[in-house]
Formats: sequence, C-alpha cells, structure tokens
Amino acid sequence: MFFRRAQVAPRSQELVFLDADDDLGTIRSKLESSSAEEIYLVIPRRSSVLRTPLEFRILARIANEMSSETVLVTDDPARRRLSNQEGFRTRRGLRTLRHLMLGPEQRPPRFVVPDWVPLPNPISFLSFVGLIVVAAAAVLGVYPQMQVTLVPQTRSVSHSVDITVDPDASAADAASATLPGTLLTQTVDVSDSLPIPSDRTIGQDKAHGEVVVISQRPDQFTLAKGATVRVDGGAKFVTDQDLNLPPRVPVRVGITAVEPGTVGNVGPGEISVFDGSDLGQLEVSNQRPTTGGTDRQAKVVTDEDRRALQDKLQNDARDKAFAQLQQKAGSEQTLPDMSVTVQPSNQTFDHNVGDETDQLTGRLTANVSGTVFPNLAYNDLVGKVLALSAGPDFKLGAPAKVETPGVLKVDGHKVVLRCDASGVLESAIDADGIRRALTGSTLQDARSYLARLSGLAEPPSVVLTPTWAPRAFRIDVNVQGPK
Repeated sequence: MFFRRAQVAPRSQELVFLDADDDLGTIRSKLESSSAEEIYLVIPRRSSVLRTPLEFRILARIANEMSSETVLVTDDPARRRLSNQEGFRTRRGLRTLRHLMLGPEQRPPRFVVPDWVPLPNPISFLSFVGLIVVAAAAVLGVYPQMQVTLVPQTRSVSHSVDITVDPDASAADAASATLPGTLLTQTVDVSDSLPIPSDRTIGQDKAHGEVVVISQRPDQFTLAKGATVRVDGGAKFVTDQDLNLPPRVPVRVGITAVEPGTVGNVGPGEISVFDGSDLGQLEVSNQRPTTGGTDRQAKVVTDEDRRALQDKLQNDARDKAFAQLQQKAGSEQTLPDMSVTVQPSNQTFDHNVGDETDQLTGRLTANVSGTVFPNLAYNDLVGKVLALSAGPDFKLGAPAKVETPGVLKVDGHKVVLRCDASGVLESAIDADGIRRALTGSTLQDARSYLARLSGLAEPPSVVLTPTWAPRAFRIDVNVQGPK
C-alpha cells in the first residue's frame, strides 16, 4: 500500500507599487483591489507616506481587515524597523520577486541571490577596481627606490679675491665681482673749542720812513696820498700825503707801514716797487731804513687755528656719524671705515682771524654717508668668484673660508675690497639631470648610464630597493661632499 504526500497549492502573489504622492486612502484602495493571497507592497524611498509610527499602525489595521497577507518591500532601514514593530514581513528589494514581473512566456531565473546577500553597485565596483589600480601603482611605481651615490673629484684652491661694493648695482655678479651695497646717510651736529696760546707775536706800532720818487713821465704828475709802495715780495707802505712830481726830479715823501709790527722795519734800498695800476714810469727807493715798528705778545686767532678747528670738527662729525651708521647697519652688515665721507652743510666760528681771544669755538652741521654691504652675501659672492676662476667644470663643495677683507680703494661711493679666500672645489655633477635620466630605468640601465659619467673619484654606487623590482621611478641621487 503506497501513501502519497499531499501537495500544497502555491499561494497567489501580486506586486503593488505605490506612487510618490499616494496617501493611506490610496494604499487601502490598491490593497483591496488585489485578490492575491500575498500582496507585496513596494514603497519607493521618495514616497511621502509611511514615515511615522502612526502611519504604520494605521496600515497594520488596514491589513488585518483583509484576508490576504501584506509584505512591505523597501530599502529604507527606518521603514523596515517600523514595519517589523507592527508585525509586517519585509523585503529589502525586488531581487527575489522578479518572477512576479515576468510575462506569460518568460522563464524565471534558475538562481536568485537572497536579499540578505549584499551586491555591489556599479560605483562601489569601480571604486574597488580603482583602489586595486592605485595599490598596484604604489607597489610598482612608488615603493621601488633607486639609491645612487656619487663621489666627485676634488682639489683645493686659495688666492685673493677683489670685490667691488656698488650702491648702484642691482644684483650680485660673479663675472664682474660686483656686490650691491647700500648708501647710508646721517646728519650730525658737532661743536668744539680750541685754546689760543698766549706767546704769539703781533704788531703793535707801525713803522715810518721816507722814500724818494722820480717820475720819468714827460709831464707833471700828481701822486695821490695812500699810494702803495712795497718791498719786492715783502712789507707794504702807503704815502702820507699827495705829491706833485715834475719830470725827472727826485721828490721825498713820508711813508707808513700798512701792517703794524717789526715786519715794517726794512733796510735802505729795500723799497723799490709801486703796487697798483697807472703807476708806470715812476721810480721809488728808500735811502734810509724805516723805523718805529714794534711787536707785542697776545692771544690772537690765526688761519692755522681756523683750519685746525675745522679739521677737528670734521673728524668729530665723522666719528659721531660712523657710530650711528654702524648702529643702522646692524651686525649683519659691514661699514668700511674708508667709505665714510663728510659733507659740511653749515660751519660757523665765533671769532675771525686776527681777533684776540682766549679760545676759538666752532660749530659744524654735516651730512655723513657710508657704503655698507651684507656679510653673508659678500662671503657667498667671494665663493662664487673663487669657483668661477676654476672653470665651469668645478664648484665649491662647501662654503669658502673668507678672511677679513681690507679696503683696496674708494671711488666715490664704490668700495673695492680685497680678501684672502680658500676652499675645496669638486667636479660639477648635475644631480637633477641624472635623476631625470634614471627615472623608470632598470638597474642594469642605470649602471650603464653612470659608468659614462666623468669627474668621479670613485665608481658610482647603485642600490635598488626592493631587489625584485624591475625598475624604479623614485631616484635618490646623493653627491658626497669633500671630507
């Protein structure tokens, strides 16, 4: 006797899609219009209904009044949570319900992936593929590194270097050894006094005497009072009165020295020259010495006193301004002493030459200027000039040693400095060019390229990390400096 298992007829199913503007009344009408035993209510994410617990509670009452079972289909986690609270079964999507959307002659798929198995969307799939590509590029292009070590040839150099500091220059130039400088100017006021010694001799009384004048003119001539006669290259005298001179007749006239003092006491025959125009054809001589000139001791201002005080004032102005200019320049710049110039703008003295006084006081206002230059820029330019003298195939491997410079000459505001400099030159190696040439090359290609380089003291060292990498796009060129 055989028993046959009773077959259960499959339940009828139907998909009901909500529109974005459906409300609870519309949903009730769509559910009541379906005769299926299982109704899958598809809720779009943009639907304005079924967002609150109250709406799901009302939907549950509507479903309980019907003989069919209502299953909610939504990808919104919040709606699925509210549905479960009201006793609804839920589905994430239509993946397992596609058989309900087939036509009469269409066959359902053999295999359907359950809703709980996540499937990547196109954006996430492309992102995953892009991540794999980036990781591969990082492993093959970024991670491998080639370390190149080069040791250039070196030699020592030492000689004097002349640098011209020019305030009018705009940039440092190693070819002409010119360094831009800065012209600093400072206005200063100084005053000082100079004591006048008391042992100076000055004239007290004027000398007097007599001369004989002979006119060689054909007519009578009147020589006015105050006509000047003098010793050739010496003291001067003036006549004491008007004098009528007939032709070739000796006439005597008294004279008085122009300056007081014993300088006017001259011997016979020393007065021989008229001093002035329109006195030609007149002869003069003194047959007797002039006498009466006397001296005395006094404190009197001389030209030498004025010049000495003027020099002292200019030196004081220079020293005062030099300290102020050095403060302006700061410790990072140098002000050569010989570049400082003093230009007086106003100078006064309280006494004139010949005045008797205990001291001479002067005041000076001057514009003092000097040329300064930056120390680091000077040292750098000295190194460049030193390297330039060795030719284009060498460069300094380390900063040059620069001794304290001295001023060679000053031309206006230009200052020429000379210093002794020394350094170690090394063969010029274009590290950037080598890096570009080796980018993407294999280890063997890199060794072949480096073997052709000149100016190396040792064979180049090439290390590829990791060793299994076929080629490297990261190149590190290390040029070892002089030891």
